[in-house]
Amino acid sequence: MAESLGAAFRREHLMDIIRKYLDKVEVLPMSPILLTKLLPKLSDVDTNFDEVVEIIAFDPALTSKLLQICNSAYFGHKSEVNSVAEAVKQVGYQAVYLLVAMISGSSCFPHPPPPGVDGAKLWRHSIITAFNAKFVAESAGVESNLLFTAGLLHDLGKVILGQEQVPEAAGLFRAPSDAASLVREEEVFDCTHAELGAALLERWKLPTQIVVGVRHHHEPKEASGFQRITACITLADFVTHSQEHPRIIERPDFKEVLRYLDLSPDHLKRWDERLRDHQTLLSSMSHLPL
Repeated sequence: MAESLGAAFRREHLMDIIRKYLDKVEVLPMSPILLTKLLPKLSDVDTNFDEVVEIIAFDPALTSKLLQICNSAYFGHKSEVNSVAEAVKQVGYQAVYLLVAMISGSSCFPHPPPPGVDGAKLWRHSIITAFNAKFVAESAGVESNLLFTAGLLHDLGKVILGQEQVPEAAGLFRAPSDAASLVREEEVFDCTHAELGAALLERWKLPTQIVVGVRHHHEPKEASGFQRITACITLADFVTHSQEHPRIIERPDFKEVLRYLDLSPDHLKRWDERLRDHQTLLSSMSHLPL
């Protein structure tokens, strides 16, 4: 009983710290509100075509960017796409969702970025992790749109903590996170970027699976009830970082999460090939602001 009360006290203390960060931060990321409306629609086989179009078309700025991308060389349409309805018909629900998620997600990353993070690098890492999370999810039999969204937003807490003018935090978010850097985050900020990011997503009312997955993406075993979803984010994060830090795939925690999802190292080559197929789109989406 004493341990339970102690755990409850620690959780409440952590939430107090997180609330203070979210309430005092100068530039709070904008909520990607459309994603909360689109996700359940795309997972419902009975969704009406017009419902999806209406949700997207309600935002004229997003619609303009969506049509611009759909008319780019990446899609190579012979005739111009002039409406959301035409975009959905020509490229499909799933592709439109990925585009909308990236356009909406970019608004979560302030421009110019906070001084404590490399904004361009963090955004590029986020969109590549989103694609890798989608590929991992498809290989592991997990809902891929959900994982794409989680991958896109998994490091959002760094945007908030990066605004803290704390000398001890210099360079903390400019390298892949590991156990040591997470301990350092707790020492400096009394919480981690994963905990803070998850609290923000919860405030935005994103699905519980995404909130829990983001909160525990450095410790998937702790994601009670959502371990597989969380493990997909963890693995995608590792795979993305391995592009610059190849030895990450030799880490025991990388191998462990790969085994947990019943996947093999052979999948890495397949995911890399699929990512290469999206390089033109990735390059065009990597520039902030969109």
